[in-house]
Amino acid sequence: MLVAPLLFMVLVVGGVALVMSACGGGGVGGGEEQAKARPLPEGEKALRPGEYRTEEFKPSLSFRVGEGWSTSSEASDELEIGLREIGGIGFANVQKVYQPTNTDTPKVVEAPEDLVSWFEHHPYLQTDELEPVTVGGVKGQQFDVVVEDLPEDYLSPCGTDCVDVFRQTTGDLILFEGDKVHLIILEDVKDETVTIDYGSLATDFDEVAPEAQKVVDSVKWTGS
Repeated sequence: MLVAPLLFMVLVVGGVALVMSACGGGGVGGGEEQAKARPLPEGEKALRPGEYRTEEFKPSLSFRVGEGWSTSSEASDELEIGLREIGGIGFANVQKVYQPTNTDTPKVVEAPEDLVSWFEHHPYLQTDELEPVTVGGVKGQQFDVVVEDLPEDYLSPCGTDCVDVFRQTTGDLILFEGDKVHLIILEDVKDETVTIDYGSLATDFDEVAPEAQKVVDSVKWTGS
């Protein structure tokens, strides 16, 4: 995740579908921790500061937010929350990805087992150096990603200045030129590959990142 909705589905910042995790602690939580967290409200609503838990997204989790956060969308394979209409965070249980293309005809395939490598070798995305990360007791990799070096005749299903990344239930993860996204890939969250992304327009990233990182650091994987 990549915003006014940042990722198209994840969040779209200024026309950027972003989606949009990093170090965290907490470990797998039990029923007691889950009971303390409030369920996320349905629809687009402001969130009061505090701890929330997912209702639909799997694997289930809880996290804590401060001021300025609001709900965006939640489904079994994706969860998005926004920050003051300038950025946001997306959680995804990735099932389908878009093959890189230079036409407006989408090519959707099963998500690869090695998502990190898929991003590193994507012809239209630039990733920085990988770093180890732990979120809620689960280890993974993290890196920043931007859209870069689109050909002059470039065209994709989302348009001429963006890259379709994930196919999801309530929207697609789309990254736009001018956006910056921090992406975390956890390959074994209760046997599922989960991505966490946060981002915004590159000009707003330094404002969004510290607030988003606080949410990531509070993540606990809950349920059985």
